[in-house]
Amino acid sequence: MRYGGRLNRIEFTALIDQQANRIRASATTLPLYGPIGWSGPCRLGVWGWEDDRLMHAGLLFGAPERPAGGGSGWVEVITTAGPPMPLLIDLRVAAAAGGAPADRRAAERALRAASSPAPERVTIAVDGVPREFSRWPDEPLGDSLGRGWLAILDEVPGLLLRVSGLEPDGIALARAGDIESHLSGTRAHLLAGYDAFGEG
Repeated sequence: MRYGGRLNRIEFTALIDQQANRIRASATTLPLYGPIGWSGPCRLGVWGWEDDRLMHAGLLFGAPERPAGGGSGWVEVITTAGPPMPLLIDLRVAAAAGGAPADRRAAERALRAASSPAPERVTIAVDGVPREFSRWPDEPLGDSLGRGWLAILDEVPGLLLRVSGLEPDGIALARAGDIESHLSGTRAHLLAGYDAFGEG
């Protein structure tokens, strides 16, 4: 193993596989969802643990890194162990700030803005049942993700959606049975990124 330098491809691949095994072991802890009939690319979204307890798990459908207008849209469906609002606030703060706030007052302003209530409600089917989601319609999604919309189903476990290029009436969600395609898609994506920067 190298210290102070870049991992070689074998070490990098071993880290990817180690994380995949952790996710595999946790995947049945929370119900995972995806859009019905999705046939495009897919990979893992955000996953987070607290003291080895899975707190949120996301599955990503589509390719967010494609330029605007270059794809057919993407959706990340995140299941939260508790209410989804705290994670939504964290994501909104991170996406709006683009870095650490300059001072405490800036941090408080960012937190207040990120905690604002949703301006609208939309209906999205979950396992065939129409459900009312709170929706923030025009939001920054992150440095490389552009703009899109966020929505939550405020329950326990909860659902949080990050979406670009798709409208709510075009999304219906159902339980995702197998995450292997997401694991292999993530592995391929990470290794392609590694290879794009060369091995030296």
